[in-house]
Amino acid sequence: MVLLMVDLDSLKEVNDTFGHDAGDALLVETARRLRHLAGDLGPVARLGGDEFVILLSGQKSSAAALDLAETILRDFRQPFMLGERTFASRASIGIAACPRPDYGPGELLKDADLALYAAKNQGRNRAVLYAPSMRDAVMQRVLLRRELSAAVQADAIFPYYQPKFSLVTGQIVGLEALMRWRQGDGVIVPPAKFMSAFDDTELAILMGDSMLRQIARDMQGWLAEGLAFGRVAFNVAPAQFTHPRLAKHLLGIMWDAEVEPRHFEVEITETVFLGRDSEHVAPILDALYAAGVRMALDDFGTGYAALTHLKQLPIDGVKIDRSFVSDLESDPYDSAIVCAVIELGRNLGLSVVAEGVETLTQARFLRERGCEFAQGFFYAHPMPAEAVRALLLEETGETAARRLAALQH
Repeated sequence: MVLLMVDLDSLKEVNDTFGHDAGDALLVETARRLRHLAGDLGPVARLGGDEFVILLSGQKSSAAALDLAETILRDFRQPFMLGERTFASRASIGIAACPRPDYGPGELLKDADLALYAAKNQGRNRAVLYAPSMRDAVMQRVLLRRELSAAVQADAIFPYYQPKFSLVTGQIVGLEALMRWRQGDGVIVPPAKFMSAFDDTELAILMGDSMLRQIARDMQGWLAEGLAFGRVAFNVAPAQFTHPRLAKHLLGIMWDAEVEPRHFEVEITETVFLGRDSEHVAPILDALYAAGVRMALDDFGTGYAALTHLKQLPIDGVKIDRSFVSDLESDPYDSAIVCAVIELGRNLGLSVVAEGVETLTQARFLRERGCEFAQGFFYAHPMPAEAVRALLLEETGETAARRLAALQH
């Protein structure tokens, strides 16, 4: 017996872009296609949401399941025609084979789910066959969760800050708070090393709360000294939006530190709109915005429906993803995309920040094309709070003028 678990990669985007009626129609058409493709191989059932299962009974092999999965993926590359609309839909598939006669259906379902998780992690739109090593990966995530929970309690999860600079005046206009983890051996690691932790709702909320408390505490100290730093941006992970009262919760942390919300900026990526709790995102952002918190869409241009989100949400600015900035000097496509985002921001009245600026040539290119703000190693690496204080104390009109002069020569 072999089980295929099929998950639609794009149902959420279809619901958000065209409405739930279109999403329901897509589910009906998906079920029809799966039944047709499975034929006599086995029954098709919907688990719920955007997940379907196909059970290949009898002596069907894993090879037969992989063949069927490839057939499904190939078929799904063909557009879905629903009325006068055409939808592009893709799927991720996890496959699990029953290893012995007494293996329970619940265990087989778990194996297929682990394989599906692996398919999504590998970039979606593919099929993955379950392997026992996938359970090892689950254990590694459990251990990581335990270590990070202990790190939060020990204040070993803390912020570094990277300044943002004006390409027009040369001044520091804000800071982005970036999470760091000081491990037991003293080594400080960035979140890229523990990204899987942000999929865990409880842990994401725990780390996010700890970060914001420390950010607010640092800001309180800088404000008490009369230091000007603009707004401090912090990231909110998709899992945090499962918190039933997230806006009130975050604002409470700000007020507890006696720092007004107008000093903060929330950065989100488009992945927040792909989760099961995405319907809560807009009300949460609206409540934060009404309190004075500003909003920026991070990694702009890398998601599915950025323009839709700019229209529907209280977004003040966009951040050009570093993947477009890194090669803009040599790649005409990247430079064209960067220029298009700058122009879009200007037309919509949005601030535009270029991330990952590492060279003088990049900074000059951006300034000449009308980009207002830049952030990256060319100006400053992420730094601890005490280094930010020293930088702000040294900041004068002359230091800003020197930065600006470098771009004009």
